[in-house]
Amino acid sequence: MRSRFLDWRSGPRAAVLAALAAALLILAMQSSDPSSAPSLRSGEVGQSDASLYRTIVARVRAGEPYYPATAAALREGHYPLRPFITFRLPTVTWFHASFGQRTVPLMQWGLAVGVAAAWGYRLWPEVDRPTLVLAVLLLWTGTLGLVEQNSSLFGESWAAMLVASALALDRRRWLPAALVAGLAAMLFRVLSALAIMILAITAWLAGQRKEAIAWLAVAAIFGVVMVLHASQVAAVVRADDLVSPGWAGLLGPAYFLRALAAVTPLGLLPPALASTLLILSWFGWWSIPTEWALRSALMIGGYGLLVALFARADTFYWAMMVAPLSLVGLAFVPAALRDLVRPRPNASR
Repeated sequence: MRSRFLDWRSGPRAAVLAALAAALLILAMQSSDPSSAPSLRSGEVGQSDASLYRTIVARVRAGEPYYPATAAALREGHYPLRPFITFRLPTVTWFHASFGQRTVPLMQWGLAVGVAAAWGYRLWPEVDRPTLVLAVLLLWTGTLGLVEQNSSLFGESWAAMLVASALALDRRRWLPAALVAGLAAMLFRVLSALAIMILAITAWLAGQRKEAIAWLAVAAIFGVVMVLHASQVAAVVRADDLVSPGWAGLLGPAYFLRALAAVTPLGLLPPALASTLLILSWFGWWSIPTEWALRSALMIGGYGLLVALFARADTFYWAMMVAPLSLVGLAFVPAALRDLVRPRPNASR
Protein backbone atom coordinates (compact mmCIF):
# COMPACT_ATOMS: atom_id res chain seq x y z
CA MET A 1 0.00 0.00 0.00
CA ARG A 2 1.32 3.43 -0.96
CA SER A 3 1.32 6.46 1.34
CA ARG A 4 1.57 10.10 0.31
CA PHE A 5 5.10 10.24 1.73
CA LEU A 6 6.63 7.74 -0.69
CA ASP A 7 8.45 10.26 -2.91
CA TRP A 8 8.89 13.10 -0.45
CA ARG A 9 12.28 14.70 0.10
CA SER A 10 14.20 13.91 3.26
CA GLY A 11 13.62 17.36 4.82
CA PRO A 12 9.80 17.30 4.71
CA ARG A 13 9.81 13.66 5.84
CA ALA A 14 11.92 14.55 8.87
CA ALA A 15 9.60 17.47 9.65
CA VAL A 16 6.55 15.18 9.58
CA LEU A 17 8.21 12.68 11.90
CA ALA A 18 9.21 15.47 14.29
CA ALA A 19 5.71 16.96 14.30
CA LEU A 20 4.16 13.54 14.88
CA ALA A 21 6.52 12.79 17.76
CA ALA A 22 5.83 16.18 19.35
CA ALA A 23 2.06 15.74 19.06
CA LEU A 24 2.25 12.25 20.56
CA LEU A 25 4.35 13.44 23.49
CA ILE A 26 2.42 16.63 24.30
CA LEU A 27 -1.12 15.29 23.89
CA ALA A 28 -0.36 11.98 25.60
CA MET A 29 0.96 13.88 28.62
CA GLN A 30 -2.01 16.26 28.66
CA SER A 31 -4.45 13.37 28.36
CA SER A 32 -3.08 11.91 31.58
CA ASP A 33 -4.11 15.06 33.45
CA PRO A 34 -7.25 14.30 35.53
CA SER A 35 -8.68 17.71 34.56
CA SER A 36 -9.10 16.47 30.97
CA ALA A 37 -11.28 13.53 32.02
CA PRO A 38 -14.93 13.46 30.87
CA SER A 39 -17.68 13.33 33.48
CA LEU A 40 -21.22 12.07 33.53
CA ARG A 41 -23.82 14.81 33.44
CA SER A 42 -26.81 14.94 35.72
CA GLY A 43 -29.52 17.44 36.43
CA GLU A 44 -29.85 19.26 39.74
CA VAL A 45 -31.92 16.35 41.08
CA GLY A 46 -29.22 13.82 40.17
CA GLN A 47 -30.85 12.46 37.01
CA SER A 48 -28.51 11.30 34.26
CA ASP A 49 -29.07 12.11 30.61
CA ALA A 50 -29.78 8.44 29.85
CA SER A 51 -32.40 8.36 32.60
CA LEU A 52 -33.93 11.56 31.24
CA TYR A 53 -34.25 10.05 27.77
CA ARG A 54 -35.83 6.89 29.19
CA THR A 55 -38.39 9.04 31.01
CA ILE A 56 -39.28 10.85 27.79
CA VAL A 57 -39.58 7.54 25.90
CA ALA A 58 -41.89 6.17 28.59
CA ARG A 59 -44.11 9.25 28.41
CA VAL A 60 -44.34 9.08 24.63
CA ARG A 61 -45.03 5.34 24.70
CA ALA A 62 -47.84 6.07 27.15
CA GLY A 63 -49.45 8.41 24.62
CA GLU A 64 -48.08 11.87 25.41
CA PRO A 65 -46.96 14.06 22.46
CA TYR A 66 -43.19 14.36 22.24
CA TYR A 67 -42.73 18.08 22.86
CA PRO A 68 -44.98 18.43 25.95
CA ALA A 69 -43.51 15.20 27.33
CA THR A 70 -39.97 16.44 26.84
CA ALA A 71 -40.71 19.83 28.37
CA ALA A 72 -42.22 18.19 31.45
CA ALA A 73 -39.29 15.79 31.86
CA LEU A 74 -36.72 18.59 31.48
CA ARG A 75 -38.48 20.70 34.11
CA GLU A 76 -38.72 17.81 36.53
CA GLY A 77 -35.00 17.17 36.18
CA HIS A 78 -34.14 20.88 36.41
CA TYR A 79 -32.63 20.84 32.94
CA PRO A 80 -32.56 23.95 30.71
CA LEU A 81 -35.31 24.34 28.10
CA ARG A 82 -33.85 27.35 26.31
CA PRO A 83 -32.63 27.83 23.61
CA PHE A 84 -34.67 25.45 21.49
CA ILE A 85 -31.71 23.21 20.67
CA THR A 86 -31.77 21.92 24.25
CA PHE A 87 -34.65 19.79 22.95
CA ARG A 88 -33.32 16.83 20.98
CA LEU A 89 -35.10 16.03 17.74
CA PRO A 90 -37.76 13.37 18.38
CA THR A 91 -36.27 10.69 16.09
CA VAL A 92 -34.58 8.52 18.74
CA THR A 93 -37.54 8.79 21.09
CA TRP A 94 -39.96 7.75 18.37
CA PHE A 95 -37.76 4.77 17.52
CA HIS A 96 -37.67 3.56 21.11
CA ALA A 97 -41.36 4.24 21.69
CA SER A 98 -42.37 2.47 18.46
CA PHE A 99 -40.05 -0.55 18.42
CA GLY A 100 -39.22 -1.18 22.08
CA GLN A 101 -36.05 -1.79 24.05
CA ARG A 102 -35.40 -5.23 22.57
CA THR A 103 -35.81 -4.36 18.90
CA VAL A 104 -33.92 -1.05 18.83
CA PRO A 105 -30.51 -2.53 19.83
CA LEU A 106 -30.96 -5.17 17.12
CA MET A 107 -31.57 -2.38 14.62
CA GLN A 108 -28.36 -0.73 15.77
CA TRP A 109 -26.42 -3.94 15.34
CA GLY A 110 -27.84 -4.23 11.83
CA LEU A 111 -26.72 -0.69 11.07
CA ALA A 112 -23.25 -1.44 12.46
CA VAL A 113 -22.95 -4.49 10.19
CA GLY A 114 -24.03 -2.31 7.26
CA VAL A 115 -21.33 0.26 8.04
CA ALA A 116 -18.65 -2.43 8.20
CA ALA A 117 -19.87 -3.91 4.90
CA ALA A 118 -19.91 -0.48 3.22
CA TRP A 119 -16.35 0.27 4.26
CA GLY A 120 -15.19 -3.22 3.33
CA TYR A 121 -16.65 -2.73 -0.13
CA ARG A 122 -15.12 0.76 -0.36
CA LEU A 123 -11.64 -0.39 0.59
CA TRP A 124 -11.63 -3.66 -1.37
CA PRO A 125 -10.12 -2.25 -4.60
CA GLU A 126 -7.95 0.31 -2.77
CA VAL A 127 -5.85 -1.64 -0.26
CA ASP A 128 -4.19 -5.03 0.11
CA ARG A 129 -6.14 -7.82 1.83
CA PRO A 130 -4.32 -7.76 5.22
CA THR A 131 -4.85 -3.99 5.48
CA LEU A 132 -8.51 -4.41 4.50
CA VAL A 133 -9.15 -7.03 7.17
CA LEU A 134 -7.38 -4.96 9.83
CA ALA A 135 -9.24 -1.77 8.82
CA VAL A 136 -12.66 -3.46 9.05
CA LEU A 137 -11.78 -5.00 12.43
CA LEU A 138 -10.67 -1.60 13.72
CA LEU A 139 -13.87 0.01 12.42
CA TRP A 140 -15.90 -2.66 14.19
CA THR A 141 -13.92 -2.05 17.39
CA GLY A 142 -14.63 1.68 17.25
CA THR A 143 -18.32 0.96 16.76
CA LEU A 144 -18.73 -1.39 19.74
CA GLY A 145 -19.47 1.40 22.21
CA LEU A 146 -22.40 2.58 20.07
CA VAL A 147 -24.37 -0.65 19.99
CA GLU A 148 -25.72 -1.15 23.49
CA GLN A 149 -28.91 -0.09 25.23
CA ASN A 150 -27.64 3.06 26.92
CA SER A 151 -25.90 4.31 23.78
CA SER A 152 -28.99 3.69 21.67
CA LEU A 153 -30.74 6.45 23.64
CA PHE A 154 -28.25 8.99 22.32
CA GLY A 155 -28.74 10.31 18.80
CA GLU A 156 -24.97 10.51 18.38
CA SER A 157 -24.69 6.72 18.27
CA TRP A 158 -27.08 6.45 15.31
CA ALA A 159 -25.77 9.55 13.55
CA ALA A 160 -22.15 8.37 13.81
CA MET A 161 -22.87 5.16 11.93
CA LEU A 162 -24.95 6.96 9.31
CA VAL A 163 -22.19 9.53 8.74
CA ALA A 164 -19.64 6.72 8.44
CA SER A 165 -21.90 5.07 5.88
CA ALA A 166 -22.20 8.29 3.86
CA LEU A 167 -18.40 8.56 3.80
CA ALA A 168 -18.00 4.98 2.62
CA LEU A 169 -20.48 5.20 -0.26
CA ASP A 170 -18.76 6.04 -3.54
CA ARG A 171 -20.25 9.31 -4.71
CA ARG A 172 -20.11 8.32 -8.38
CA ARG A 173 -22.28 5.23 -7.93
CA TRP A 174 -23.99 5.62 -4.57
CA LEU A 175 -24.50 9.36 -4.12
CA PRO A 176 -28.32 9.15 -3.61
CA ALA A 177 -27.82 6.57 -0.85
CA ALA A 178 -25.11 8.74 0.73
CA LEU A 179 -27.43 11.75 0.67
CA VAL A 180 -30.20 9.77 2.37
CA ALA A 181 -27.75 8.56 5.03
CA GLY A 182 -26.58 12.13 5.60
CA LEU A 183 -30.11 13.47 6.00
CA ALA A 184 -31.00 10.62 8.35
CA ALA A 185 -27.89 11.36 10.43
CA MET A 186 -29.00 14.97 10.91
CA LEU A 187 -32.49 13.85 11.90
CA PHE A 188 -30.94 11.73 14.63
CA ARG A 189 -28.50 14.42 15.80
CA VAL A 190 -28.06 18.06 14.84
CA LEU A 191 -24.27 17.71 15.21
CA SER A 192 -24.31 15.76 11.93
CA ALA A 193 -24.75 19.05 10.09
CA LEU A 194 -20.99 19.58 10.47
CA ALA A 195 -20.35 16.34 8.56
CA ILE A 196 -22.68 17.43 5.76
CA MET A 197 -20.90 20.76 5.43
CA ILE A 198 -17.51 19.01 5.28
CA LEU A 199 -18.81 16.75 2.52
CA ALA A 200 -20.22 19.73 0.62
CA ILE A 201 -17.02 21.79 0.92
CA THR A 202 -14.70 18.94 -0.07
CA ALA A 203 -16.90 18.12 -3.07
CA TRP A 204 -16.86 21.77 -4.18
CA LEU A 205 -13.08 22.07 -3.82
CA ALA A 206 -12.66 18.84 -5.80
CA GLY A 207 -14.64 20.35 -8.66
CA GLN A 208 -17.71 18.17 -8.05
CA ARG A 209 -20.20 21.02 -8.15
CA LYS A 210 -23.30 18.85 -8.59
CA GLU A 211 -22.43 16.76 -5.57
CA ALA A 212 -21.72 19.85 -3.49
CA ILE A 213 -25.08 21.35 -4.46
CA ALA A 214 -26.78 18.05 -3.58
CA TRP A 215 -25.26 18.13 -0.10
CA LEU A 216 -26.30 21.76 0.33
CA ALA A 217 -29.83 20.81 -0.74
CA VAL A 218 -29.88 18.13 1.96
CA ALA A 219 -28.72 20.75 4.47
CA ALA A 220 -31.51 23.07 3.31
CA ILE A 221 -34.12 20.33 3.83
CA PHE A 222 -32.79 19.83 7.32
CA GLY A 223 -32.97 23.60 7.89
CA VAL A 224 -36.71 23.43 7.25
CA VAL A 225 -36.97 20.58 9.76
CA MET A 226 -35.17 22.69 12.36
CA VAL A 227 -37.53 25.63 11.79
CA LEU A 228 -40.48 23.33 12.43
CA HIS A 229 -38.70 21.90 15.47
CA ALA A 230 -38.09 25.38 16.88
CA SER A 231 -41.77 26.29 16.44
CA GLN A 232 -42.85 23.15 18.32
CA VAL A 233 -40.43 23.91 21.16
CA ALA A 234 -41.62 27.53 21.37
CA ALA A 235 -45.16 26.26 21.95
CA VAL A 236 -44.20 24.40 25.16
CA VAL A 237 -41.46 26.61 26.67
CA ARG A 238 -42.29 29.12 29.40
CA ALA A 239 -40.59 32.41 30.27
CA ASP A 240 -39.39 31.05 33.62
CA ASP A 241 -37.73 27.94 32.17
CA LEU A 242 -34.01 27.50 32.71
CA VAL A 243 -31.53 28.72 30.10
CA SER A 244 -28.57 26.59 29.00
CA PRO A 245 -25.17 27.69 30.37
CA GLY A 246 -23.80 27.48 26.83
CA TRP A 247 -21.32 25.29 25.04
CA ALA A 248 -18.05 27.22 25.11
CA GLY A 249 -16.14 24.67 27.16
CA LEU A 250 -12.71 25.37 25.60
CA LEU A 251 -11.42 22.10 27.05
CA GLY A 252 -8.83 21.52 24.33
CA PRO A 253 -7.68 18.61 22.15
CA ALA A 254 -6.60 16.45 25.08
CA TYR A 255 -10.19 16.43 26.29
CA PHE A 256 -11.37 15.34 22.85
CA LEU A 257 -8.96 12.40 22.94
CA ARG A 258 -10.14 11.39 26.41
CA ALA A 259 -13.77 11.74 25.31
CA LEU A 260 -13.20 9.67 22.19
CA ALA A 261 -11.45 6.98 24.21
CA ALA A 262 -14.38 6.97 26.66
CA VAL A 263 -16.90 6.07 23.94
CA THR A 264 -14.74 3.30 22.46
CA PRO A 265 -13.00 0.25 23.97
CA LEU A 266 -9.88 2.42 24.31
CA GLY A 267 -11.44 3.66 27.55
CA LEU A 268 -10.08 0.45 29.11
CA LEU A 269 -6.49 1.54 28.42
CA PRO A 270 -4.34 4.10 30.25
CA PRO A 271 -5.21 7.59 28.93
CA ALA A 272 -1.72 8.23 27.50
CA LEU A 273 -1.76 4.98 25.53
CA ALA A 274 -5.31 5.54 24.28
CA SER A 275 -4.43 9.07 23.13
CA THR A 276 -1.31 7.79 21.37
CA LEU A 277 -3.34 5.26 19.39
CA LEU A 278 -5.95 7.87 18.43
CA ILE A 279 -3.32 10.35 17.23
CA LEU A 280 -1.58 7.64 15.21
CA SER A 281 -4.91 6.66 13.67
CA TRP A 282 -5.63 10.23 12.58
CA PHE A 283 -2.12 10.41 11.15
CA GLY A 284 -2.84 7.17 9.30
CA TRP A 285 -5.93 8.67 7.67
CA TRP A 286 -3.92 11.72 6.56
CA SER A 287 -1.18 9.54 5.10
CA ILE A 288 -3.35 7.97 2.38
CA PRO A 289 -3.54 10.05 -0.84
CA THR A 290 -7.17 9.28 -1.63
CA GLU A 291 -10.33 11.34 -1.41
CA TRP A 292 -12.08 8.98 1.03
CA ALA A 293 -9.12 9.11 3.40
CA LEU A 294 -8.93 12.91 3.22
CA ARG A 295 -12.65 13.25 3.95
CA SER A 296 -12.36 10.88 6.90
CA ALA A 297 -9.36 12.76 8.29
CA LEU A 298 -11.20 16.08 7.93
CA MET A 299 -14.25 14.58 9.62
CA ILE A 300 -12.27 13.46 12.66
CA GLY A 301 -10.42 16.77 12.79
CA GLY A 302 -13.61 18.77 12.41
CA TYR A 303 -15.38 17.01 15.26
CA GLY A 304 -12.20 17.11 17.30
CA LEU A 305 -12.19 20.89 16.96
CA LEU A 306 -15.90 21.06 17.78
CA VAL A 307 -15.47 19.04 20.96
CA ALA A 308 -12.26 20.82 21.97
CA LEU A 309 -13.88 24.26 21.66
CA PHE A 310 -17.54 23.82 22.52
CA ALA A 311 -18.15 20.63 24.49
CA ARG A 312 -18.41 20.63 28.26
CA ALA A 313 -16.93 17.94 30.48
CA ASP A 314 -20.39 16.35 30.72
CA THR A 315 -21.08 16.31 26.96
CA PHE A 316 -18.20 13.97 26.15
CA TYR A 317 -20.58 11.76 24.18
CA TRP A 318 -20.35 14.23 21.29
CA ALA A 319 -17.18 12.29 20.46
CA MET A 320 -19.39 9.36 19.44
CA MET A 321 -19.80 11.17 16.12
CA VAL A 322 -16.43 9.86 14.88
CA ALA A 323 -16.12 6.70 16.97
CA PRO A 324 -16.50 4.29 14.00
CA LEU A 325 -13.64 6.01 12.15
CA SER A 326 -11.46 6.67 15.16
CA LEU A 327 -9.25 3.57 14.99
CA VAL A 328 -9.34 2.65 11.29
CA GLY A 329 -6.37 4.86 10.45
CA LEU A 330 -4.10 2.57 12.50
CA ALA A 331 -4.29 0.10 9.60
CA PHE A 332 -2.51 2.65 7.38
CA VAL A 333 0.22 3.67 9.82
CA PRO A 334 2.76 0.92 8.95
CA ALA A 335 2.89 1.99 5.30
CA ALA A 336 3.17 5.66 6.27
CA LEU A 337 6.02 5.07 8.71
CA ARG A 338 7.77 2.81 6.21
CA ASP A 339 7.71 5.53 3.56
CA LEU A 340 8.80 8.21 6.03
CA VAL A 341 11.72 6.26 7.43
CA ARG A 342 12.77 4.27 4.37
CA PRO A 343 11.77 5.95 1.10
CA ARG A 344 12.31 4.37 -2.29
CA PRO A 345 15.91 4.56 -3.59
CA ASN A 346 14.88 6.83 -6.48
CA ALA A 347 13.03 9.31 -4.24
CA SER A 348 14.04 12.96 -4.51
CA ARG A 349 16.89 14.06 -2.27
